[in-house]
Amino acid sequence: MLLSVENVSLFFGKRKILDNVSLKISEGEIVAITGKSGSGKTSLLGIMSGLLDPDEGVVYYKGENIIKWWDFKKSRYRNKEIGFVFQFFNLLPDLSAYENIVYPSLVKFFPTDLKGEVRELSKILGIEHILYQKPETLSGGERQRVAIARAIINRPKILLADEPTGNLDTGTALEIKNLFLRLRDEFNMSLIIVTHDEPLIEIADRHYHLEDGILTEKIIKRPQRENKTKRTASVKKTKSLDKKAQAKAGSKSSASRKTADKKIK
Repeated sequence: MLLSVENVSLFFGKRKILDNVSLKISEGEIVAITGKSGSGKTSLLGIMSGLLDPDEGVVYYKGENIIKWWDFKKSRYRNKEIGFVFQFFNLLPDLSAYENIVYPSLVKFFPTDLKGEVRELSKILGIEHILYQKPETLSGGERQRVAIARAIINRPKILLADEPTGNLDTGTALEIKNLFLRLRDEFNMSLIIVTHDEPLIEIADRHYHLEDGILTEKIIKRPQRENKTKRTASVKKTKSLDKKAQAKAGSKSSASRKTADKKIK
């Protein structure tokens, strides 16, 4: 198990934000978390990343309890193992797209070929042409792609996305959805996505809903298009087999009539 949240509770004053929450994440898995604004979804992401310590419960990463780690190890965990994507992008306005992307690698403990990494990621994300532009000159979709590149420049095992399509139009949101699938498939990355976006929920392996501090698993409603296509193909195949059977039966009937005619003659 890659990440395990066990019996976690969190209080803000007397208010219980998270109530005995448990959640397990495997490698290459996509998990969607939904819930009303203020229900504690972002707080749960903060606990998974080590930014917040719960009042009760534990969080294990690869079998280690991250709550017991000292600050330096938690910082290294966030830098190397966790990537963040936010609703409002959080790009540094005075830096170019390229500089924003490489920023997390400047404090990485093991040097890498940054230009090569950025070149590869920019091709995957389709942002080669905007690398040296400032965020203010970019569209919302371009900014989010840059933010995703920044989040995965250190090749983390887990990507935490907090309403990543909340500020995007429908078409751009679908592009981001497809990018998340590609990250899962090409990098075996686990994605934990806080969202209200149905297309993102549909691609998840599991869907959880957070309400009144309690996390419950929901059944994911998949689109019917795929099943309809299969049914249509099945009907066509059946019809084709029926036609072949009819033709074969007709051929046998014709042959029987000819044999009968020969006998009469």
